[in-house]
Amino acid sequence: MSRILVTGAGGFVGAAVADLAARQGHQVTVLVRNPAAPRVATLAGCCAVTVADLADKGAVNAALAQARPDIIIHSAWEGVGGAARAGDIQLDNIRTTVSLLDAAITVGASRFIGIGSQAEYGRHDRRIDESAATEPFLLYGAAKLSACHLTRQRATEAGIGFAWLRLFSPYGPGDNPNWLIPSVAAQILAGQAPRTSLGTQNWDYLHIVDTARGVLAAALTDSAQGVFNLSSGRAVTVRSIVERIRDLARPGLALTFGDIPFGPNQIMHLEGDCSRLSAATGWAPSIAIEDGLATVVDVLRQAA
Repeated sequence: MSRILVTGAGGFVGAAVADLAARQGHQVTVLVRNPAAPRVATLAGCCAVTVADLADKGAVNAALAQARPDIIIHSAWEGVGGAARAGDIQLDNIRTTVSLLDAAITVGASRFIGIGSQAEYGRHDRRIDESAATEPFLLYGAAKLSACHLTRQRATEAGIGFAWLRLFSPYGPGDNPNWLIPSVAAQILAGQAPRTSLGTQNWDYLHIVDTARGVLAAALTDSAQGVFNLSSGRAVTVRSIVERIRDLARPGLALTFGDIPFGPNQIMHLEGDCSRLSAATGWAPSIAIEDGLATVVDVLRQAA
């Protein structure tokens, strides 16, 4: 078993990765800024919780010196939604990511796994693999891409393993309530028809269980080196997602589409080819979107 340090365990993806790693028997340390965050509190029984702000190099260095991880899984990232995606906080994310890698190298870690984003590719409107051009149109995607380049170069120079996972639209129970799937599910469960676009966009959603499995597969496979798409490999229309949620949560509820216009940068086809990660690690997505949506609806119904 490995000593694994996970950043961003207060977030949806980081918490799922830390939980799965601990359940698999690894010695897991979560590096968090707020130990009272709900997701962190649930991990306290199975993970060591270390409090440090990634912007505080001294605190981060001390935390890593104490944990002495074999593997770093870096999920923390500020400004993932709203106006912050175009704000200068993204520049700080680059600095903290590079500093974390530097600390990992200093304590002798053997692998660094960064959680990137499909936003690094920009707009292609087609199925894309890792050879696609990287032309991000938001500072968020540009910062992720910059962090990827800088950490890959430093990891290579230091001789440690490196994988960067470009994540496509994770979803599932426990997701942030403002995102599309949980927001639509909550409204429909309440008997309200959500306001939506035409829903003709084709999007690639990956269930959080498969997301955590994919991250750990990359982390634990020494030969998995470089950039990988972490996706379901299948795109479905947003309309079909809304209709499936309706059928699960409130059959017969009348839906209308087109109340919200598409934005100027709306991507109409976002689909990641995940075959490179599958070939490198043996991982493959196992939860179809139709079944995954049922897990979201069930948990929200129970919480109501």
